[in-house]
Amino acid sequence: MSGKIWKELLILLAIFGLIWIAFSYYNYEIDANPFAIKAETEQEMADFMNEYMLQDFETINQAPLDSVLGVIMTRLTTHMDTVSYDYQIHVIRDSQINAFTSLNGNIYIFTGLIEELGSAEELAVILAHEIGHAEQKHVIEKIAKTIGMEAFFSIATGGDAVLMSELTKLGISTAFDRKNEEAADDFALELAKKSKINPRRLGQFFIRLKRKNSTALDDLEFIRTHPLDSDRIQKSSDYKTPNSFKEKPLNIDWDQVQQMLP
Repeated sequence: MSGKIWKELLILLAIFGLIWIAFSYYNYEIDANPFAIKAETEQEMADFMNEYMLQDFETINQAPLDSVLGVIMTRLTTHMDTVSYDYQIHVIRDSQINAFTSLNGNIYIFTGLIEELGSAEELAVILAHEIGHAEQKHVIEKIAKTIGMEAFFSIATGGDAVLMSELTKLGISTAFDRKNEEAADDFALELAKKSKINPRRLGQFFIRLKRKNSTALDDLEFIRTHPLDSDRIQKSSDYKTPNSFKEKPLNIDWDQVQQMLP
């Protein structure tokens, strides 16, 4: 990226950072989510983000894999009180152990994460966590806090491909704050319970990931973009379910799923 473009981007970040700081001094009592935007606007912004994001990553499109993801998403969404989006799951061929939520219900899963997971049920609780970010507008909030929605939409509609690509990468790599991560965890744990999937599988995955990669935990993309601390691990691994709770396994052969990955 040229020095001029970097300078313009830094100016935009500085301006909207100051605007955000100014507004943060006021404590408004708002019933509606302050980060909700019109569906048409979010759709248009999502299209721009996805177009540039997919230029940098290769996605896997296989009917059997799509069918597996459909089974998991159907189990989850049928147990949600409201579903804000027509969720689209994109599988990215990359060794990163990561997953992230973009705008308008687009969720991206890296093959590195699928290879690390031990079951379809573990993938289900990870997807429930990402759905939690989407339903609670955390992606929009993150963009608004980083550069401001007006700036993002202005750059997107202005057609500046280089800046748009950099901002998309910024949105992918920037971590959610602890409050949003805990809220997404709470959403996932509750949704898993409703969906007859053991909620503690989320904590089990966190613990296994930490043990396996204890010497390089902070280098994992999933940890960088989903800050993980001992409180979150403890809460999810100790989550209480009613004595009558019994997990209803997903009818998915996980070994076969992993073999689908090129």
